[in-house]
This record gives sequence, structure tokens and C-alpha cells, in this order.
Amino acid sequence: MSSDYLGHRKRIRARYEAGGFAGWPDYEIVEFILFYALPRKDTKILAKKLIKQFKSIKGLIDADSDDIRMVAGVGQNVLNIISVIKDVAELYLKQRTFDNKSVKSAADVCDYLRISMQPEKDELLKVLYLNASNKILGDDIISRGTVDRAPVYPRKVVESAVKRKAVNVILAHNHPSGSLRPSEEDRIMTEKLKGVLSLVDVTVLDHIIIGLDGYFSFSENGLI
Repeated sequence: MSSDYLGHRKRIRARYEAGGFAGWPDYEIVEFILFYALPRKDTKILAKKLIKQFKSIKGLIDADSDDIRMVAGVGQNVLNIISVIKDVAELYLKQRTFDNKSVKSAADVCDYLRISMQPEKDELLKVLYLNASNKILGDDIISRGTVDRAPVYPRKVVESAVKRKAVNVILAHNHPSGSLRPSEEDRIMTEKLKGVLSLVDVTVLDHIIIGLDGYFSFSENGLI
């Protein structure tokens, strides 16, 4: 590595240490991150390629690893560090969400649900289990489906809720198409799960749909 590039890395690190990423373009943030994946290579060109391909840091982090691998210059070290960043962010948001004293609205759980469900290419149904104080006891992915449908297993939801000793649950599923509008099937599924869970004294507090640009809460919209 040339002395000029060593000096460049030193200046980039000094900027970060002085003020974090405030005001940085996305490609410079990716360039900085790639220092740790490619310690002996110039990472600016690759960083610009990645941002050009995936439009933003969010687009890059959410991208499928096979798509990232297609960018010239990407090797396993680059894939690993991008994956680690996504996994750590998801774990942080999960722990922050679960450590809250109680869930009062969809907004209290939407950050975690969005980072864990929004990038999925197929629909999945997730259930959050809560106690009587609405503190989260845990969560499960109940089913994975296709791009526009996930199978629903009421018995599995009931068994998991009883096992967790849940008093309340929040249902969540994603719409890979991006639409936030609940379908007729979504409404029927919600009513069906409300009915079977009520038989074991478990209340469905909300059903949250995760789309590309936000979320839709059945509770906030008067549908539950």
C-alpha cells in the first residue's frame, strides 16, 4: 500500500473520530467500513461501485449476498463485513425493543420488525409474545411463504403462545411487493387467529404489515 493511501486512511479515520459520519456521502461511509475487510487495498473505487449499484447504504445492507457478490472486487471478506453490520444492527434493535418496559404502540416495535422483515423476498409471519404488562417475552417466525403469501398455522401460534406463557401477542408479516394495504386474506387471517387465541385467553393486540416504505398497524387504523 502506498504512503499516499496510508495517509488517506489516516485522514478518513481522524474525520470519523472527530465527528462520526455526519455529513459524509454514502460511498465514503462504505469506503471506511471496507477498510476492515480490505486492509491492504484502496476501497474508494469499490465503495463507489457498491453505492452506484444499490443506491444507498440501506440498499446495500438489505441486498442479497449473491447480488453483492456480482460487483467486481467483492470477495468473501466484503460479504462478511456487510453481513455482520446487518446482523449486529438487527440484534441491537431486537435487544432494545425487548428491553423496553412495555409495548404501548406499533411504533415501539416497528424498527426491529422493519430491519428483520423488510429485506425478505418472500412473505413470512412473525409473532411477538407479551406478558400481562406488555413486555415482550420473545418472538418466533411461524411460517415462510412465497412472494405474495405465507401459510398460517393457527395451532402452531397457539402452542407457541401457551409455551411462552403469553397473555398478549402482536402479529407481523411483510409485503415484499411494498404495498401497505391489508388484503382480504390478511383481515381473515387476523380474525381467525384472534378467535383461536381467545380460546386460550390470549389477546391479539395488533397485526403489523411491514412494507418497503413503512408499516401498517391494524390497531392504529381501527381494524382490531
